[in-house]
Order: sequence, then structure tokens, then C-alpha cells
Amino acid sequence: MATSTPTINFPLDETLKRIEYIKANATGIMHEAKKIQKEISNFRSKTDADEKERIDTADTKLGDILVKFLQKSFPKDSILCEDRSEIEGGDFRWVLDPVDGSMNFVRGLPLYAVSIGLEHRETPVGGVVIVPPQDAVYSAVLGEGAQKNGETIMTSSVQELNRAIFSPNLPTKRAHMIQEIMADLSGFLTYARSFRRTGSFVLDCCFIAEGVMDGIWEKTVKHWDVSAVSVILSEAGGKLTDLAGKHYYIGLPELIASNGILHEEILKLLKTVRSTVSRN
Repeated sequence: MATSTPTINFPLDETLKRIEYIKANATGIMHEAKKIQKEISNFRSKTDADEKERIDTADTKLGDILVKFLQKSFPKDSILCEDRSEIEGGDFRWVLDPVDGSMNFVRGLPLYAVSIGLEHRETPVGGVVIVPPQDAVYSAVLGEGAQKNGETIMTSSVQELNRAIFSPNLPTKRAHMIQEIMADLSGFLTYARSFRRTGSFVLDCCFIAEGVMDGIWEKTVKHWDVSAVSVILSEAGGKLTDLAGKHYYIGLPELIASNGILHEEILKLLKTVRSTVSRN
């Protein structure tokens, strides 16, 4: 089993209790997510404003359900949820992204995830990612390994870029960085096997954790996107750092996730291709 040794002191029993409770209630969360997606995707947006309104509605509806559920179950815990003020509490903090892959969600595509991270004194110690379209539940607790639907998962053993499948960085607002993006894509098109992109950073990281994909690089990732998968990925044997190789922490502008084996090669390739952009 792929496990990591915790480098921090945290109450393991209380952490396990919380993560297992979320897993035990995952079916209900899936049901609510599917119901909301069906309601919202039945309408066709005619403008960007319409689409944004539907995205906000989806996040709000599912976010309300998650927050109320956690407040009832763990009333003393803090809660940080996308697009709303933090609810302050004790040493445990839940970090929520109700719908990661929100554009897919409102379009009716089966590619989105519900991310539920658990932190102790602002350090990620556990996480659950629920993928309703696949009836999948990814989970991990620091030092205890990673699972999908109760079965142990590990990252791939791919050691060469030419055998690797990557998810490329394609931010929504990209006009100002198009040269850098094209340089990145050119480098990986040259040396990697192929690209796959779900439109959900959380889902892509889970795919890396279970070994069906090998790496992703992404800009403007928010804290609620990363809290849960940072534990799931590391416990499965992967790595999550910035471009300088610094381990994930709150506020990094760009993240690279990998199966661990390829990580240094990915960092080297990105630095090499971007140096050509800076010289032009």
C-alpha cells in the first residue's frame, strides 16, 4: 500500500472519523448533485451571463447542502467554501469546492467532482472527492494511504515522457499568456504520448492518483480546488508542487501534479520551453 509518513502531529482518530463519515454519506451527496445538474442543464444558456448565473446557482445550491450537513454533523469545525465567507470554529477546517468542473456541470457533461478537504490547523490531513457521474469516491487520510470506493489506489509506474498521458494547462482567460501556453503544448506534444483534459483539476488529479493519467500542469488553482486532492495524490504516491518544485501550500500561482516518478522531468521540460518564450 502506498502511504506517506505524517510530518505533523494531528489527531488521527478524529480525522478518520470525519473522513469515514463523509464516505458513508457520499451516496446522498451524489444524489443531490445529480438532481441539481439535471435541473440546471435542462436550460440552454444564450449568453455568458446566463451561463455564469447557472454556474453560480449550482455552486450555491450544492454548497448550501454541504455546509448545512457539516454544521449539523461537526458543529465545532470551521468551514471554508468557495464563494462564501469562512465559518470559523475549532482546529479542524473543511475546505469545499461544491462543483469542480462547473462548465461541464451546467452543460450536462458527466465530468465534474465534489471536493471536500479536511485540514487541521490549516494543514491538509484528509480529503474526499465524490464523482457522481461515475459513482466514485476517492479518499485519503495523511499516513493511511489513498482509496477509490474502498480499494487502495496508487499512481502509475510510467517512467518516460513518451509513455505518459498529460492534462494540459488551458486557463479560461488565456489571451495574455498564449505564447507561454503554446510553448508548453509544443514541448509536451513533442515528448509526451498524449493529452486528455476533463475540465476539472480535481478530477484530473484523482485520475493521476489512481494511475490512469500521469501528470497535469495548471495555473490559477484555488485553495478549495487543491486541499482534498493534495492528500489523495500524495498518499497514492504522487507529487504536487509549484514550478520551482516547492510542495503545495496555500496561494501557489501554478501547480504541477504527477505520478511522482516523472515530476522532475516535467519541471525541467516546462522551464526549458518557457525560457525560449522569455528570450523572444
